[in-house]
Amino acid sequence: MTRLKKQGGLENELKKKEKRKGKNINRPFIFRSFINSFHYLYQDAEYLNKIAHDNSIQGRFERVQLSRTALLLYIFSLEALINRAMDYLLTDKLRDFFLEREDRFSLMDKWLLLPLLTTKHDVYQFDTSKYPWSHFVELVKHRNDFVHPKHSRVAYYKAYPDNKFDPLQYNEIPKDLNIKETNIIYRNLRIPKDPYSILPEHLDKAKKVVDDIVVELDKLLGGKIFKENWHKRDSMELVYPPGAKIKDLNWNLSMTK
Repeated sequence: MTRLKKQGGLENELKKKEKRKGKNINRPFIFRSFINSFHYLYQDAEYLNKIAHDNSIQGRFERVQLSRTALLLYIFSLEALINRAMDYLLTDKLRDFFLEREDRFSLMDKWLLLPLLTTKHDVYQFDTSKYPWSHFVELVKHRNDFVHPKHSRVAYYKAYPDNKFDPLQYNEIPKDLNIKETNIIYRNLRIPKDPYSILPEHLDKAKKVVDDIVVELDKLLGGKIFKENWHKRDSMELVYPPGAKIKDLNWNLSMTK
């Protein structure tokens, strides 16, 4: 009888373990990720950029829509990058200080301040008189013109007898028309201020400035932006079930490489 009781107790314990195991199989593993906004905004801009350059839509207004949207996404990605970098590189006290006063600092303020706050030498700062900073400033102005449009925002067009309109180019301004080149384009970028005039070639100019200002920031921060692909990397943390570890998922890692 004692042997039978022990055997029965063992069987019951095994059944309980199998039951618990079954429940665990159905229980989801939940990860937390802090979204890398720079990465997805830049990637979306690249995607739209590629479509805008497709010859199959040459001459169609769709190119303008794709170009101006991609241009904005490129600029938004710079804002996302500097916010993420400040959170990553600043001390807790400095981070809290900026969070409490975030609305007081402009996008350009943040780009100027981060190298100054994270390095020990004054030489590690942007030269605001040279490229790419000179062009970065105009990208920010372009962004502000879209995000905070003024009622007085104007554009100029050439009209033809066949009811056709074309944007007035900066080098076509009549001498006796009292407007400046900078009423038509941003001086350094040579990109139109008129949102209906932005084309893929303007997008190429903006992308180069975006890439170059990020490279410059990386240099000033001692390579921390590009180190281990930080600027594109998303972090993932297993947070549920309690006490679970990655190995519990039984992933075949050779298939995910």
